[in-house]
Amino acid sequence: MKKGLLFILLAAVSVCLPAQEKEKAATSYSVETNRFGANWFISGGLGAQMYFGDNDSKLDFGKRLAPALDIAVGKWFTPGIGLRIAYNGLQAKGAALLEDDAYVKGGVMSNGYYKQKWNIANFHGDVMLNLTNMFCGYKEDRLYSFIPYVGAGWVHSWTKPTDDNIGFNLGLINRFRLSSALDFNVEMRSLFMKNTLAGENKEAMLGLTVGVTYKFKKRGWNAVPTVPMVPESQLNDMRDRVNALKGENESLKRDLVEARNKKPEVIVKKEAGFVPRLVVVFNIGKSNISKREYMNIEAMAKGIKENPGKVFTITGYADKGTGSAEYNMKLSKKRAEAVRDLMVNEFGVPASQLKVDYKGGVGNMFYDDAKLSRVAIVEE
Repeated sequence: MKKGLLFILLAAVSVCLPAQEKEKAATSYSVETNRFGANWFISGGLGAQMYFGDNDSKLDFGKRLAPALDIAVGKWFTPGIGLRIAYNGLQAKGAALLEDDAYVKGGVMSNGYYKQKWNIANFHGDVMLNLTNMFCGYKEDRLYSFIPYVGAGWVHSWTKPTDDNIGFNLGLINRFRLSSALDFNVEMRSLFMKNTLAGENKEAMLGLTVGVTYKFKKRGWNAVPTVPMVPESQLNDMRDRVNALKGENESLKRDLVEARNKKPEVIVKKEAGFVPRLVVVFNIGKSNISKREYMNIEAMAKGIKENPGKVFTITGYADKGTGSAEYNMKLSKKRAEAVRDLMVNEFGVPASQLKVDYKGGVGNMFYDDAKLSRVAIVEE
């Protein structure tokens, strides 16, 4: 038995190896396991079978051959593994020593033995291994496949006296692809029984059939995309970078909270009794003025109105480390205009005393802090 399995494996490898170089350029890939309703098939075949029993050698070779019929239904769960339920049978022929032995048909032969003939059926389930796909990789349009199988089942004699036996099956399917739906099969099979059909010792049946297989839809297999392996060192580097980015994100969140809660700084330079310069701080990416700035802007507006002969410039800025240069230019303009509109509409500063300017994104203007570059400055 071990020698037989080894022979099957070596044969499968020998079938695959000559074609390996050609198949490197062909579609050979891993596949997805499909749904239960996919890759079902039905097959049938005709041929001959030969019984081996107590007195099988007493018949000539040609007279021992009996007609055989194979019918099977099964499913491939992967390109390499499948199950089927099969019927093998029709007829068996043998030789008996006594005229009243079971299944004796006809008179005595010249050697003193009697011919036996009876109808037989072998119902069995098999596990099939497509070694070509397993060793060479799945290929949709492969011409030939090497498929050994092993199974067990129930053997029944239809001819009286009827009898039953447990059978063990071993075989090989040579599959040739005709189309996506049809295969041509040459099947070599063997059946092993204990001793209850037409003899007293262990019995066997060998058969050879040819036939076809029809494959129901859905046929074939879906490819699994190949995912390249990433070295562990590269994965560790990626993890470190992700952790560093998380740390930077947390730091930015803390800075944003501090900036929102920080009281705006007013740089005071007294001249002629009023504040000559005002710094209005904005939140990141914003041009709207928070209510906490109103008190300082109101004081600046009062000083401007007390000097009607002077013109003051409102200059907008943005942090160049956040956003593009084009975006920062627009943002700095909006900030300057927001301060001007508030002074004019809310605190009554004449529009003729105010001039708007904007610088876009700039470096840290105060205390090496980027948050203090998101400002608008009002000065003479």
